[in-house]
Amino acid sequence: MSRRTRLLLKAARCYSEAQAHTEAARCYDLLGWQWSAADAYQRAGDLELAARTYRQAGHPEQAARCYRLLGRPELAARCWQERGRRLEAAWELLLAGDIARARQLLAAAGAVGKGPQQLRLELARALTDRLGGGPAGPLLDLFPRIEARLPTLAARSERRLMLDWGVEAADRVERFDWGARLFRAAYDGQGGDDVLNTWRHWATDRLGSTSWLPSATAADPDTSPAMPAATHPLAPTARPSSRPPAGPAPGRAEGR
Repeated sequence: MSRRTRLLLKAARCYSEAQAHTEAARCYDLLGWQWSAADAYQRAGDLELAARTYRQAGHPEQAARCYRLLGRPELAARCWQERGRRLEAAWELLLAGDIARARQLLAAAGAVGKGPQQLRLELARALTDRLGGGPAGPLLDLFPRIEARLPTLAARSERRLMLDWGVEAADRVERFDWGARLFRAAYDGQGGDDVLNTWRHWATDRLGSTSWLPSATAADPDTSPAMPAATHPLAPTARPSSRPPAGPAPGRAEGR
């Protein structure tokens, strides 16, 4: 490691410890470490520059997430299209309500094999139909399959996409019981601890409580004290049934 590299890394660490994340990002930029620079720009709240840097670094998922937060679904979709991933581009447009363009991309996506991408393709098409006024049944029928598949996915990136898409689809039809079950299924898989923070934020926003979530590790002091899962009406059991509930709980929409 050259003296210049050591000095820039030391400066980046000092800036990060001082919460001067933009300056830390500039140090990483000078080193050519685009991934670290993008992370630092994101911590600084500069989502536009973070998205651009993630895009240059070849990480479309992170770039798309930043553009989504900025309310720029067309740029989020373009990040995926640049990598030849029409399915993911269609999903970005679908979440933004551009159903017509999403349908076009899904039609162009064609067959994607029998792996997890095929299941996500089915999910995207079913949600497109539901948001376009179609019945909820075909979409609801996919949730048990996603629940069964999540714990088997070894690739972290694919597991994260499957979980994000499944929970988003469940949210769109206000089936928060299925959102909770999908989080539990992902958590039960190999390396599932990495979903706990996201699960906690989702539970707070949708359900108003995290007390029924699994215990966090000792290194994560912000988690609310865990209680047995059965104490919460929407908490899944340790190994929930693969069949969806017979009907929604009071105050929960069936999926109109």
